[in-house]
Amino acid sequence: MSLHLNLYHEVIKAKALKRRDPLKLTMYALSAVVAGFAGYYVLQAVKLHSLNSELATVKAEFDKLDPASKAAKAREVELSVKLKAGNLLVKKVENRFYWAPLLEQIMQVVPREVQVTRFVGDVSGEGPRRCALSIDGLSAGEDARHVAETLRTAIAEKISPQHKNVTSKFRMLEDGIEMAMLDGKQVPTATFAINVEFTSGEEPAPEPTRRKR
Repeated sequence: MSLHLNLYHEVIKAKALKRRDPLKLTMYALSAVVAGFAGYYVLQAVKLHSLNSELATVKAEFDKLDPASKAAKAREVELSVKLKAGNLLVKKVENRFYWAPLLEQIMQVVPREVQVTRFVGDVSGEGPRRCALSIDGLSAGEDARHVAETLRTAIAEKISPQHKNVTSKFRMLEDGIEMAMLDGKQVPTATFAINVEFTSGEEPAPEPTRRKR
């Protein structure tokens, strides 16, 4: 019977124990987990650094734009005030009362038997304005009072199509003490003062109301 001697059994046993040692396997696993966490940490640190750099860039841009933004807002307020003042002035110009067309209309109905000696006008209010006229003069003819009466009614009829609430009344109507030359003969005269009142312009359109949400 032959004899076999294994002189490396201790070495083989040590290798086997090394392969089967649970503690070492756990250490290897922990090392792998730690390495993974370390890599994740490095990745997050890189991302955080990138975000910090981007934030610093945006903040620097904001610091540059902030004074310009404040100046732009101040300029906007200034222009808004000027715009409101300009719009108010434009409305006043657009809604102003023109005396020239009114005088032209009145002169169209003044007959040759009448001489206007005084004309006074006044306008008050905004939007629809109250206008008042005072017309003094001298009328001549066989019936000088009738000539003045015809002028009074003609003025009211002439301006009524363009204006509202027109009234034309005598403030004074008296026989004159002087005679006037008309068509080559002396005729009686009368002095008169006519007060004319009317409303000019339209009511301003109401501003649209905003619905509350």
